Amino acid sequence: MKKNKFQLKREATYKLLLEAGHKCFSEKGYAATTLGDIVARTGHTKGAFYGHFDSKEQLFFHILDYQFEMTKGWTKVPLEYSPADTTLEEVITITVTRLGQMLNGVDNWIIALIDFYQQVKHNPEYLNKLHEKYGQWVAGIEDLVKVLQQQGWIPKEKDPHMIAVQVIAFNEGYTIFSTLFRGANVQALLSGLVKLMS
Repeated sequence: MKKNKFQLKREATYKLLLEAGHKCFSEKGYAATTLGDIVARTGHTKGAFYGHFDSKEQLFFHILDYQFEMTKGWTKVPLEYSPADTTLEEVITITVTRLGQMLNGVDNWIIALIDFYQQVKHNPEYLNKLHEKYGQWVAGIEDLVKVLQQQGWIPKEKDPHMIAVQVIAFNEGYTIFSTLFRGANVQALLSGLVKLMS
């Protein structure tokens, strides 16, 4: 069924609010970002915001879903390459680069996530939702590991779930400390990921 102008406009506003929230939270952090900051980026009012979301917390969870939509297919990137002419480090570099492009350059999201956690850590409903998201992130990396195993970069006897959990812990720890202390070393990150996977 064809959507009318009102539906199309509503969907466009929703997407603008998601994108604005995504960028604001990444740049300023969750706590420091106001609804005014978000709607100012879209040219809409707070009324438009409340037409889509009940709260800033709800927007945050919608953004987490939006990130999954934006990055669909990222785990399949290695299928375009072969171990015959591409090393594990090269294919991981390509995959991580493509993932960053899919996220439109929004990086260090883990910092916004920690900030969000600090604000909602006494709310069991929100903690359960974050736990579900963590399960989705682990599953995504498990999919990547299985593709890398299928293509021959990673031994088949390696446990995809264990690798996924370790990759998340390593990557997020690296991101946090390199952001806090301005010690980013992409080569160290990539070498660490390779060691965890191989």
